[in-house]
Amino acid sequence: MSVPTHEVLIVHPNELRRNALKSALRAHRVSVVGSQLEATRRMEASVPTLIIAPADNARRFLRHVDRAAPEAVCVFVCARSDQQGLEELVETAAEGHVFSTVDDALTEGELSTRLRDILQLRASTRVVLDAGMRVDFLLRDRPFSAECQDLGHFGAALQVPMDASMGAFLPGTPLDSLSMVRDGRPVLHVARAYVRHATPVQQGTHAFLRVGISWRPAADESTAAPPRTLRDAVAVQAALRKALRRELPVWLHPPDSHTAHFRLESATVEACDERGLLRGRVSAALPASVGEVVHLAFEMGGQRYRGVTSMLHVGHDGVALGMPRSLAVENRRGQQRFRPSAHHRFLVRFTSPFSGQRITRAVLDLGARGFAFPIDASCEVLPVGSHLDTTLLLPDGSEVACRVEVRSADVVPFESRHDQRLRPYRCGVRILDMPRAVRDAIVDAFVSARAPQVRDGAVFRFPDLWRMMEDARYTFHPDHPFGEESRVLPVLEATHERLGRARELGRSLVFTDSRRLLGHVNGLRMYSGTWLVQHLAVMPGFRRSEQISSELTSLAVEVGEAMEDVEFIRYMWRTDNRWPHRLGTWLARVLEGQGLCHLRQFHYLRADLELTPAVDGAALPAVRDAGPEDRQWLESYLRRRGEMVRLLSEDLRADSSAEAVLGERFRAAGLHRERRMFVVDGDAGPLALALQDEATPGLSLIEVTNGFNLVVPDREHPRAKDAVAALTLRCMAHARERGRGAALGLVDALDVPVLRELGFVDQGRFSEWTFHRSMVRRWCEAWRSLFERQLPMRRTKRRPSVPAPAQAPNQEAR
Repeated sequence: MSVPTHEVLIVHPNELRRNALKSALRAHRVSVVGSQLEATRRMEASVPTLIIAPADNARRFLRHVDRAAPEAVCVFVCARSDQQGLEELVETAAEGHVFSTVDDALTEGELSTRLRDILQLRASTRVVLDAGMRVDFLLRDRPFSAECQDLGHFGAALQVPMDASMGAFLPGTPLDSLSMVRDGRPVLHVARAYVRHATPVQQGTHAFLRVGISWRPAADESTAAPPRTLRDAVAVQAALRKALRRELPVWLHPPDSHTAHFRLESATVEACDERGLLRGRVSAALPASVGEVVHLAFEMGGQRYRGVTSMLHVGHDGVALGMPRSLAVENRRGQQRFRPSAHHRFLVRFTSPFSGQRITRAVLDLGARGFAFPIDASCEVLPVGSHLDTTLLLPDGSEVACRVEVRSADVVPFESRHDQRLRPYRCGVRILDMPRAVRDAIVDAFVSARAPQVRDGAVFRFPDLWRMMEDARYTFHPDHPFGEESRVLPVLEATHERLGRARELGRSLVFTDSRRLLGHVNGLRMYSGTWLVQHLAVMPGFRRSEQISSELTSLAVEVGEAMEDVEFIRYMWRTDNRWPHRLGTWLARVLEGQGLCHLRQFHYLRADLELTPAVDGAALPAVRDAGPEDRQWLESYLRRRGEMVRLLSEDLRADSSAEAVLGERFRAAGLHRERRMFVVDGDAGPLALALQDEATPGLSLIEVTNGFNLVVPDREHPRAKDAVAALTLRCMAHARERGRGAALGLVDALDVPVLRELGFVDQGRFSEWTFHRSMVRRWCEAWRSLFERQLPMRRTKRRPSVPAPAQAPNQEAR
């Protein structure tokens, strides 16, 4: 019989426990009563499919359930310390009653997981399989083979040969590396399953063991940043003020009851002494009086904040709590998932390897690595760990074959009363081998869902983007100046077109309305695993230019995060550009720590190669090309200095294979990207090194991909300046060999005097910040909060009597 699991009846005399159980089942229609008598009356009026009750009088209560709701699943809540309740449940089970139990001491998260598992096992149908589904697994490191008889979403029944000992398959025994194979092709793999029961079966002359097994949904792989703790009183207050400003719920619960949460209503933060006060109203059911400790929690920006405080005042006018001394911050999610817009619909088609059904579904939501679609658990079975050969219909009408792995199967709310046979599940899958067309379509859909006014820059002519940048006063173009379109545009346009076709190497985003282009930003694969955000320009005279720059920058960062092989995000700004310098330094200061980011400052110097420097090169030390031993020395040097982020983000390890692969990817797109190393030898190792980047002109409009930087391990060495001069002359010669008209140095402030003597002109100081992809969620949250606070301040300062248009905060050279 098909019974949907949507109606839940909770029976418990304790109001706090009833509320906790109800909050753990938010996706279902839940009724709560305080006594078994009320429950009996409620069952006669409406038949539930799940009943949760205490263990008191379990046998008598089950007799009422058998009469009023014979198909319902019963779950009894009983603490392990309740000896009388446990004895009642044992006697009830001995009489043949079937039910489940839940420990009353479980936390809210554990309770929710346990009830979810019970509901999923109840709601999932089982498919009887034809002969031929082989199952391989390890039992105590010994290989076994069996045949699968039937299968559900979270378990299966195996037919094990009788020569296996029944004592080896005791309930709870783990089965490792379980794989199901059909026609020589694996169709399901789970790391570990558990034996639920084992029964000997005799069918004629054929005897075997019927072993029931189950497995839990696979844990999501997360790239979340490590947990951290806010200990500064100002940071704790700022986090709480931000949450209240966004009207996010703040929850309180006693330390001995993690399942009973009470919302703090009308909460405000008041400055008092050093720590401050948190005032508000809370339900009278909160068992707390003055001086008692309570736990505080709230979620914001994909992160969960938890702290401990105490009750300072409890009265009719509300409660007052002390500000927590610290807040523990945990990432609640990794990458964002999104629902595609109406113009970016996806369909998935596949044949179930278990039932043979041909299934076509619309995609519910997507992420950078996978997507989710609905299934009907009453007739369709897709266990966690299944491998499916699917066909994705993309928004442009093309079809792409891809292999996916089922990662989750969760119950979703279903309110229709017309077809109670349906059991809607959300099936989440991960794409194992991401085709390029699918990745590009997912990123396009994400951009469209997030900001409908933002389009891919590849659809625009580069001259239009160039004119928009000129109007936006994007003036820092030392090698590609405005006003020389006939010389500059053909080269830049060719690079723009090639990069637009190789979208995994770079991507332009344009903010536009129905009439004109309003903003632009570009992302470039600077190194094999580093995504550079650059070329941010916003048209002046547009009052919401701050939102445009915010949207474009955050989108460019998240597009880089969406690329699975990108590990680091980088952006740079000129320090004399006040607005981006305030933003960049504030973010770097707030998010710095844990060895996941690196802030570097350098001077941008340019030398016209038509001018010959008046330096005697013969008096300078010799320069040679670097070899493998020099790369090993450089890696060791950076490790000793603790510059791991620079080592990894700039492909500076001894193994140069990452650079070679990156060069091949650019060559396949008709572009050039490479790096040379030059060395001046010292007495006991390199005296100095030059890292010379080279690339197709226009990958970066300020040509940071064609500049050089220097590594000088010992600044006190008597010939350190001579080594810098010799390496600079070699990099200038290299630029001439490449046919360039200028040499660019991105060097430390201590090297500026030496380069000036060689004819270089200082164009200004830059800051460059690189951070790991696991910090993207924190970065997005900090970025959003920065604009939330800055915009009201900027609008307040604007004088209403002088209506001047807001200037765009162009973050030059980003």
